[in-house]
Amino acid sequence: MARRRALLGAVSLLVAALLGLAASPAATAAGAQATAKGSSAQIQGEHPELNGYRIKTVTSAAVYLVLDGKRRGIPNEATYFNLFRSWDGIQNVIDIDRIDDGGNLSDGAMLAKSPSSATVYLVSNGVKRGIASAAVFDKYSFDWDKIVTVSAVVLDAVPNGPVISS
Repeated sequence: MARRRALLGAVSLLVAALLGLAASPAATAAGAQATAKGSSAQIQGEHPELNGYRIKTVTSAAVYLVLDGKRRGIPNEATYFNLFRSWDGIQNVIDIDRIDDGGNLSDGAMLAKSPSSATVYLVSNGVKRGIASAAVFDKYSFDWDKIVTVSAVVLDAVPNGPVISS
């Protein structure tokens, strides 16, 4: 499992580096030059290829989840640990503003399911979003131990949002 995570981390860094988003020492030093030249302007916008990444800048403690190709702020540590196991795997990004802002997850966002269904939902901002598969759940580094089982009546009362499928 640790080997798989290391491989996924390496692949993630490679993808981010290819997109000009990963913060390496050389990239950080050259960041102002690259921005001045406009060489990375084409990466502005949504980035569905980064879905599932937890990202932050090297100069701030704020952590974001990339969902629907947009960065979603995680409002506080308690909410972070409602969803994730640890701080491991957060990627540093040079210019986070090049990834569209999708707003924050709600304070207290959680993973939930009903006892009568295997579907796990990300519940945030007044909607529940089904997570399409175990592979997608793992891609987002959600923690299986953080899933809260709630009654079907309560979960059914929460409006559906788009399924998280990638």
